[in-house]
Amino acid sequence: MMLAAMVGAAMLAGCGEELQITAQPIKNVENVHYQDGSLDVYCLTGICQFELSANQDVDLTVVMHYSESRTFDKIEGVSVTGRGGSSVEMHGGNSFQLSLAANEPPSTIQVVDYYRN
Repeated sequence: MMLAAMVGAAMLAGCGEELQITAQPIKNVENVHYQDGSLDVYCLTGICQFELSANQDVDLTVVMHYSESRTFDKIEGVSVTGRGGSSVEMHGGNSFQLSLAANEPPSTIQVVDYYRN
């Protein structure tokens, strides 16, 4: 099931517009949800690929999940094609942070869980 998600945040920057993060599933992404600086990505197989872009500069924490009740166990690798690639910073076994620049072409992200199904 493929879906495109445009996720708006309730944060306003200066006198500007509302932050919008666009997530486009490419492979094995079931759902994407943004809240308070964190993007939850649901990937049933433990290997998934998606695109991310934003209308404002943002540091985004991405938390990887198999389901509502189970997060990834240990991310084996995060591969980013695009401008945000050099900004990836791991945060524990199931999450990472990356920076997105305003109005840039989407970055393609591939995430693999070491203990995937």
